Amino acid sequence: MKTDILLIGSGIMSSTLGVMIRELNPALSVQLFEVTEKPAQEASNGWNNAGTGHAGICELSYTPNQEEDGTVDVSKAISVFEDFEHSLQFWAHAARRGIIKDTRECLNPLPHISLVHTKEQVPYLKARYEGLKKHHFFEPMRFSTDRDEIADWAPLLMEGRDEEQPVAATHMDGGTDVNFGEISRCFCQWIDEQENCSTQFGQRVVDLNKEIVGKGWIVTVRNEETGQNQKIHADFVFVGAGGGSLPLLQKSGIPEVSGYGGFPIGGQWMITRNPEVVA
Repeated sequence: MKTDILLIGSGIMSSTLGVMIRELNPALSVQLFEVTEKPAQEASNGWNNAGTGHAGICELSYTPNQEEDGTVDVSKAISVFEDFEHSLQFWAHAARRGIIKDTRECLNPLPHISLVHTKEQVPYLKARYEGLKKHHFFEPMRFSTDRDEIADWAPLLMEGRDEEQPVAATHMDGGTDVNFGEISRCFCQWIDEQENCSTQFGQRVVDLNKEIVGKGWIVTVRNEETGQNQKIHADFVFVGAGGGSLPLLQKSGIPEVSGYGGFPIGGQWMITRNPEVVA
């Protein structure tokens, strides 16, 4: 079997690239392989990430340090916000094209909030706010140390909290709740419907080798149900396999993989199905 484009993984990275490629050049063949039985079951699954879109509004990791003069460098947050706007534009295009069937299933507006709660973090968050507020992207952002106001924004965050504990929060309307899993599912379905394209599940990529002659790749894919292998010749390969990406990249032999490593990340989410809480 031969294909122009081979995508490994069915999450937001691979599925987005597949849609972009076909939109730009419908003549290219695209084959997507996923080891699980359904698309976007791991990191892109809506229950496995915060869904903020990494827009830079509430993610303090994009502005981690306070300078000696008390200011916070917000350039990374501004850059990330602009990148997310490009994502929103692409998703709007996908909705107009019917690739995303119902945006209410995957893209919904909601405020983004950051909360800090130590005497060291309160001045940091204020400095971050002051830096972001200067840019028109973040003009709607609000900062508060008033416990009642913060409780209006996020009651559960303040319920039962020590009255002596210093707290501060920023709040910004216009944020987005993104279900990357649903977007990935829409993209995978659309790719599968295109001529000379397919999305195949229960298929594990086990090897990846550069062709001796030519510029393409030989990809070995194992059917998880039958154990049978098939070799696919691809002109271009994208590895979007989450935690399985690093071993595949190491097998590819490309020099760029040197120096990279992987480590697990854990998180806890507050989840409720009570509409009175989430309204």
